[in-house]
Amino acid sequence: MTLILAVLAGYPSFAQTDKQPRVEPPGKTHRLDHADSLVMIDAGVLSVSPTATNVRSGPDSLLIADSLRADSLARVDSFLRAHTKVLPFQEVIQAVLTDFPFNLRNIKGELLLAQGEFENYSSMVQLADAEVCTITRYHSVDDTTVSWQAKMHNSDEFEKAAHQYHELYRKLEHCYLKLVDGSIIYLQGVWEPARAEAPFTTSTLRLTTGDWRYKEVKVELELVYLLAEWGVNINIVTKKRDDEVGGAPTP
Repeated sequence: MTLILAVLAGYPSFAQTDKQPRVEPPGKTHRLDHADSLVMIDAGVLSVSPTATNVRSGPDSLLIADSLRADSLARVDSFLRAHTKVLPFQEVIQAVLTDFPFNLRNIKGELLLAQGEFENYSSMVQLADAEVCTITRYHSVDDTTVSWQAKMHNSDEFEKAAHQYHELYRKLEHCYLKLVDGSIIYLQGVWEPARAEAPFTTSTLRLTTGDWRYKEVKVELELVYLLAEWGVNINIVTKKRDDEVGGAPTP
């Protein structure tokens, strides 16, 4: 009976304090609110899951869960940005060509899409003028290689897209691969002029070298008309037999 009276006596005081602005002496504890939770999550003290059994249901808990989820996504995006380098044009192309014998493992970023017999990853090196640069990894029986793609900005005007297509080809002609012995090999190709009546135009450049690892490597610059827009893409690809990947070709 004494315990019940003590609880009843303390309840009005607690309720009254809860309705007033919280001004508490040092050392006195209070219930966690939304701001407290975010601070503790940021400090790594508290870990809250929206599906955890100790999280109360209701508008307040949903608001906290949404805020924490948004905060987590922002941290992941910040991490990826910190580990992705936007480099000058020639440096990006050289980095991609240099890493081709290793199936682009050194510049392969986060997994973006896994579908059927291929997977798409973000590229750790990005072109400043590209919308996105990605790596595609194939894992079929006939093809276990990778390719690198840069999707440039689209335009609804053929003249602008054709100009970008021409400028990118000129830049690619100045790109090269530097071998371990210090020798430099420039990309060489045949220019295919853009035509407004052609929905697809491709110019291909290659590395002229006796190194078997680059025998099938080619850089494809394409101008594509799709969904009422002109798009310019750079594709660096190679085709090898499975028994050639990671070693010398079988005689």
